[in-house]
Amino acid sequence: MAQSHRIFNGGNPKWLPIDPTQEAASGSAMATMFGPSPMNLSHVMTFDAQHLTVTAWYPDNKQETVDRALDAAHAAVEQVGADHETFTLRVATGIIPLQEAVNRVVERYHHVVVLLLDAFIFIMFSLAYRSVMAGFILLIPVNLAPFCMVASMHLLGVGLDVNSMIVAAIGLGVGIDYGIYLLSRICEEYQLNAGRWADTISAALLTTGKAILFTASIMAVGILPLYFLSGLKFVADMGLLIIAIMGINMVTALVVLPLLVYLIRPTFVTRPQTLLGETVNWDAFDSPPRPSGH
Repeated sequence: MAQSHRIFNGGNPKWLPIDPTQEAASGSAMATMFGPSPMNLSHVMTFDAQHLTVTAWYPDNKQETVDRALDAAHAAVEQVGADHETFTLRVATGIIPLQEAVNRVVERYHHVVVLLLDAFIFIMFSLAYRSVMAGFILLIPVNLAPFCMVASMHLLGVGLDVNSMIVAAIGLGVGIDYGIYLLSRICEEYQLNAGRWADTISAALLTTGKAILFTASIMAVGILPLYFLSGLKFVADMGLLIIAIMGINMVTALVVLPLLVYLIRPTFVTRPQTLLGETVNWDAFDSPPRPSGH
């Protein structure tokens, strides 16, 4: 306590106490912390310094840290007892209990959000490609990405919370984009390659596949400075997660989707796609023919 004055005044030794006794040093330290008003520390203790708040600091808010902190707090209260003659121990609020509440809600509704997005994707693209199999083929690589992202989050040291859940939903949208581009190109190349599946998939990967690889790489390079230059942990973590989910979606779209099409060989690929294809069959619509030169 004798060093408190010096510490609170930039380490200047002139602020060391003249009276070195413990009582004088303690009183001087309390006066230094309170400052001109005893109410300066009213957010952590009462005016008579008889009741106070004990705050513990933790390095992060990952689930294992939250569980460990809450288990330690409850064990400590159980060991000494909550109710005493002159005081009562209470486990209050803070970042850790709030994170635990958020994690419970995320755990409860994360799968619900993903299932709703899957249902929407399945219905829309089953109608667009006029095939239920198309919806299944698009959903398989898209739903592999969240599992890979959760594994990546564990390796990167990022916890699953309400912010990362939003990134997971964004990942579904990005992943389905890549799948639509490549699957539509496969349908078009099938018509150009006279039904040869190997040539069809190779041509699709060498055209739209290269565009997907280039687009994902450029977007990742644009987001990468968020991780290295941002001073906010939230922004850095979200930038890292977005890069990870985009890379995972790119790999699953370029590897898993063509493999599924080659193994299943769905019949909808053999039909001309008038809605999502590059060449539109204008006879299927009640409108004038498309002008030449456009």
